[in-house]
Amino acid sequence: MNVEPTLGELKAFVKIAALRSFTRAAIELNLKPSTLSHMMRALEERLDVRLLHRTTRSVSVTEAGEQLLKRLQPVLLGLDGALEELDTFRDHPSGTLRINTTETAARLLIADVMPEFLRRHPDMSIELVTENKLVDIVADGFDAGVRLGSSVPQDMVAVHFGGDFRFMVVASPDYIAQRGAPTTPDELLRHTCIRIRMPSCKSYH
Repeated sequence: MNVEPTLGELKAFVKIAALRSFTRAAIELNLKPSTLSHMMRALEERLDVRLLHRTTRSVSVTEAGEQLLKRLQPVLLGLDGALEELDTFRDHPSGTLRINTTETAARLLIADVMPEFLRRHPDMSIELVTENKLVDIVADGFDAGVRLGSSVPQDMVAVHFGGDFRFMVVASPDYIAQRGAPTTPDELLRHTCIRIRMPSCKSYH
């Protein structure tokens, strides 16, 4: 067998074998009978075994076809069941939403966002992980992360959250008297500032 049979070919074989009719199977599969006939010829060539006996008036399953049918039916039934289970996620969200964020953003989520989200989606639960470092949310198994706009990777989908906010620079009166008050953010680079050291050892400024 040089080429693996496709799922479509196997499903078509099971439908034909169950109905004993290319015409009826074609109707249920929304295909032309000639298309089904071509698929079965291709399947038999790939498997190098005859699966169906067909005449102009009837279709029957060979011994090899019966054996394949018995093995395929529970497999395809399980596959259909697995796909149907996904409908619960399409109909309404369920499961656990994992969010990575900082402590500051977490307080906003807990106060304003999470209660409303859980009210709308009662089958969901939220796992909130706070870290003062930037992690790869995909590699670490998170569904979402809260970041400053400038820290969002370009290949990620970003949604505005929490409104605008500003950083505040404070200094003692004695320092201002000695060094003067900066008038632009760039002037802070020439001042003596207390900076935040991130867990990655990079200073934030």
